[in-house]
Amino acid sequence: MTFSTPVKLVLAFLIMGMTIGAFYALDWQEKYKKIDDLKAEHQRLEEDLVAKQELIKELPVLTKQKADLEAKLASVIKSNLVPEKAEMFVANYIMEIEKLTAEERERMGDPTFEIISITPGAMSQSAAKKTSSEENQEEDGEEAAKPDVLKQFPTRMFQMSMKGRYSTLVDFLYQLGAMRLERLVTINKIALSPAGNDEPGMVPTLSISIPITAYMREGS
Repeated sequence: MTFSTPVKLVLAFLIMGMTIGAFYALDWQEKYKKIDDLKAEHQRLEEDLVAKQELIKELPVLTKQKADLEAKLASVIKSNLVPEKAEMFVANYIMEIEKLTAEERERMGDPTFEIISITPGAMSQSAAKKTSSEENQEEDGEEAAKPDVLKQFPTRMFQMSMKGRYSTLVDFLYQLGAMRLERLVTINKIALSPAGNDEPGMVPTLSISIPITAYMREGS
């Protein structure tokens, strides 16, 4: 079968077009996609760089604010906290936390809010009382994250198991933050789960696990 010259030219152009199209689909399209991805990544990095440059500009101000807050915290500790003996630390804490829990139960109208158990941990030494070797061994990530003004105070971890309503727990945590225990405490995590046995239509009761780090009152 013989084709005329115009037909051959048309067929040649069609074959060339199909070849270029297939090459684009298999190779060029992937390369263009990579280029687009790299451009998007470059743009993201540029924006991230600008954001970090702004943070660097704010660093002196933030450093000063941190120093001012630590000085204010030290002043509050020295003026508001009555010193206690180490042997009374656990007894004082248990008495204070039980009193606060009872007050919350009455104030929030939540009869389910109560402490199930309190397990005190070992007392850590203050940084001022450690030897240099002890500091090297115990200065872990959590200790290093503490403000310097807090490192002078011995602490105990109290593992607390409680139950109660969510709204009562939120207010209870607010009271801890407001130093209603008349001591500093920190909370790194809270575990919540349904307590069960709730009557239909009642506000759910939660089982609450709170590891609380309490600071011993050493005064000035």
